[in-house]
Amino acid sequence: MQFFRTITAALMLGALALYVPASAQPMPPPPVEYYGDLPGIEEVIVSPSGTYVALLQSSGGERVISILDAAGSPVKQLAVGEAKVRSIEWVGEQAILLIRSETGRLPRQYLQSKAEFLRGNVIPLDDRSPVVSIFAQQRSIANAIAGLYGVRRVDGRWMGYFGGFRMGATSGDRNRLLDGQPALFAVDLLTGEADLADYAGDWPALRRWLVTDNGEVGARLELATDTGEWSIRNGSGRTIARGQSDQGEVSLTGFDANGASVIYSTYDENAGFTRRFSVPLEGGEPQEVWTQIGLQRFIFEPFSARILGVKLEGDVVELSDPAKQQRLADALAAFSFASSSRIVDWTADFGTIIAKTSGNYDSGTWFRINGATGERGIIGLEYPAIQGPVIGKVSTFGYSAQDGLEIEGILTLPPGREATALPVIIFPHGGPTAHDIERFDWWAQAFAARGYAVFQPNFRGSTGRGRSFVDAGDGEWGRKMQSDLSDGLSALAEQGIVDPDRACIMGASYGGYAALAGVTLQNGLYRCAVSVNGVSDVEQLYLEERTWRPSVINRSLDRLFGAGANLDALSPARRAGRADAPVLLIHGRDDTVVPFSHSAKMADALRDAGKPVEFIELEGEDHYLSNSATRKRMLQATVDFIERHNPPG
Repeated sequence: MQFFRTITAALMLGALALYVPASAQPMPPPPVEYYGDLPGIEEVIVSPSGTYVALLQSSGGERVISILDAAGSPVKQLAVGEAKVRSIEWVGEQAILLIRSETGRLPRQYLQSKAEFLRGNVIPLDDRSPVVSIFAQQRSIANAIAGLYGVRRVDGRWMGYFGGFRMGATSGDRNRLLDGQPALFAVDLLTGEADLADYAGDWPALRRWLVTDNGEVGARLELATDTGEWSIRNGSGRTIARGQSDQGEVSLTGFDANGASVIYSTYDENAGFTRRFSVPLEGGEPQEVWTQIGLQRFIFEPFSARILGVKLEGDVVELSDPAKQQRLADALAAFSFASSSRIVDWTADFGTIIAKTSGNYDSGTWFRINGATGERGIIGLEYPAIQGPVIGKVSTFGYSAQDGLEIEGILTLPPGREATALPVIIFPHGGPTAHDIERFDWWAQAFAARGYAVFQPNFRGSTGRGRSFVDAGDGEWGRKMQSDLSDGLSALAEQGIVDPDRACIMGASYGGYAALAGVTLQNGLYRCAVSVNGVSDVEQLYLEERTWRPSVINRSLDRLFGAGANLDALSPARRAGRADAPVLLIHGRDDTVVPFSHSAKMADALRDAGKPVEFIELEGEDHYLSNSATRKRMLQATVDFIERHNPPG
């Protein structure tokens, strides 16, 4: 496998030159497979000293981890293969902790037959040292990770703190789970030795933890999943905060910058928004903190749960240390030209900062910044063959829903075409608690390059605009969340940007549900619909998620869909006879989030109703389109289908 080197200016210019058209010639679109490829760079992390950066990269459909020094020169390459990597972490300067997932079968007593299991491997930079597999050699712990609670340097050893399930002997040679919830384990990351750090909560209590810099349990959240009552205890077992949340919406965020207080968040059901509090570890009255609506993210001390500050809307940084704040603010300001920019990783002193940009003329660029001097250099590109003028312009488009709610969406326009009476694809996001931003979206850009306007509405129920906007989606599946999409189509048509008679709708996960609903629950809007790993039967989804005992999960589901709602009326599979446009269904066989049965049921219902439908099964693929070959197959099939039913010309 060819070793990835740092992208130079010459290489970037070469990528741009691939698609610079002759002065009077239309711009040819890059091949679909260029968009369907896994990104050339998926993640970049900096080592504790700032000496090295590790790049999670893809080449030929396989993943590798490349190690570069401060000058950008290659140091090491670690083979990952076709593993579905979820994250990477440094273990000092010595190794990389790789978190990946595998699809496995569940015992018969579970409603679903498959689940996605997290595994962990520690890959040393020294070839003479062995690879360590987290929990794999522990007879008393199940071989699955239930959450990573941090990496810490403790007494000269690099320790990882993981949720895991204790195993105990039964009759015969078989083992069984001792707990229904995960316990906390401390693992020596260079030897694999694991010790119990804290027990699981007794049923129905669910525990979560904050681990101090010295590797001790500093705070423990315990939530009763039947009643919603919760408490936070310090490392000595003293209760320092308590409350009640019907939907169980309470979480430990971290420690304050000094490590003397716990920051936690809880949803205020009366006020309708999330509130954050600080309470001293030694006890005291909780004080509300960070009341700003526009809080985007917390900024943590590396290898610690201590919160250094926050990033707010408009790239406003608030850190407790003025010197660090200045370095980080300067780094953000350097990317004011970008449609989207974010700080990805940093060293403890902010001497080295990793950033990423994306958007207009930029399919994703990773930078290394010297925090002291402001000097920045390019680490590499996400999509080297898709650059500059072949990237469609991305902007935010605002409109009003039928009931007056103000909504925004992301509009991607085809390069080199006038924004007038364009064919359009409505492309709602998954989640539904997520949102789209002004950035390079490989799926949207593949269609923009072929002459389509692509609109990604952040309908009610989306994140990014405060909790009240999320709550506006409660009980609105197939109702106002659906009409928010068609209202966006109408608004674009009123401004002359798109031709409403040449519209299709596509999406994945919840977006796949919305696509199916667009031609069953709604009619007369779209020429075709594409659902990838989408929900087709809301009642089936409700039963898959619901527990048999009263719980915070059940109450959350009732709020989401509406208590007592007619779920049949919200289910495209139950309304297949109303479908008024051809449908393409694509689903991964190993999808454990939305089971494969949803698309199989929809395909059968459409066929029984005599409606045009195509169904593609992706063997070995999960919910997230993690594999290169199947991702490209999905995208090519979607392009072919939409071009056939809604030609761009």
